Amino acid sequence: MAFGPVSGEGGERRLNVLFTRARNRCEIFVSFAGGDIDLDRSKGEGPRVLKRFLQYAESGVLEERVSTSEDADSPFEETVAAFIEGRGYKVDKQVGSAGFKIDLAVRHPDHPGRYLLAIECDGATYHRGLWARERDRLRQEILENMDWRFYRIWSTDWFYRRGETAQRLVAALDGAMSIVPVARKAVSSAPVREQVKKADASAPESEFRIPIYKLAAGLPVPLNVQPQEVTAAVMARITKAIVEIEGPVHQEEIARRVTTLFGKSRTGSLISASVMRGLQALKTSSVLVEREGFWMTPAQLENPPVRDRSGAPVTLQRSDMLCLLEIRAAAKIAERDNGRLSQDEMSIAVTRLLGFKRTGPDLKIAILKAIAQ
Repeated sequence: MAFGPVSGEGGERRLNVLFTRARNRCEIFVSFAGGDIDLDRSKGEGPRVLKRFLQYAESGVLEERVSTSEDADSPFEETVAAFIEGRGYKVDKQVGSAGFKIDLAVRHPDHPGRYLLAIECDGATYHRGLWARERDRLRQEILENMDWRFYRIWSTDWFYRRGETAQRLVAALDGAMSIVPVARKAVSSAPVREQVKKADASAPESEFRIPIYKLAAGLPVPLNVQPQEVTAAVMARITKAIVEIEGPVHQEEIARRVTTLFGKSRTGSLISASVMRGLQALKTSSVLVEREGFWMTPAQLENPPVRDRSGAPVTLQRSDMLCLLEIRAAAKIAERDNGRLSQDEMSIAVTRLLGFKRTGPDLKIAILKAIAQ
């Protein structure tokens, strides 16, 4: 990132002259925001001063957010940081701001110079607070007043309810991605709404939108009975409804959904066997089709749906829970929208269509296998 003389030696002094010569008013016209300046790609004091000035002009907050490059306070924070980085985000540890050090600060993937989310863990920094009010409320209030988007993770939830807690964290990251930062002294809401309407009117409708993965929840099941005790006909009715909503879906995931519908927490061998009896009955009557452990309706086999799994449970984001038919359908969409792609480009395109932030080795192998077939 180059800013001409500002990026050179003494560039900050040029900015000092520019910022301080106005007698009454200073108006700024830029085609980028302060958060777009990535200091990792800019050397010298000038870009840092420019970034800080633009952020102040946008938000009215003068404090500077700087990574201290220190290690995390606890192995718990390291684990959380590794999970976030595995989703494709860059994480800075111990980011200092106004005397505070934020445990983990997640950078915006499209704007590396801007922080997306401040994550607080109940580690050493939390326990150093002298009072519960300071630990639980004051830090959050101060950070939010400084335009940070705040999220807290409790270690007990992370270690004992990892799947659910990780899913909430992913939802928080996705929610932060959807928020467009605005200046604190913004124009009135009415003109903004008018501008949005005009923009929407002129923008062409998207030809194809990937739907969010929908879970089969709230389906009726027999009361006061264990899932392994129901008849094959009843289990067939339940599994058919699940597949109609989620197919193509792996039989392990169908068993998990049945477990949840009956209010159980663990899918044992008896429940899995009962589910398979219901599925086999549906396969015999040609109501459902099975391909390598994935179950679907004939219509889904003919036209496999492609779903955005960014907010789906962690189990559904594993590469072995992705049906090759769905991957192949996503590849067709990518090729239709982008033309002929190389293998690496196709892997990235399919990854994005399925709602993933990064293409891990297992996912890439599954995508290439589906394309080859």
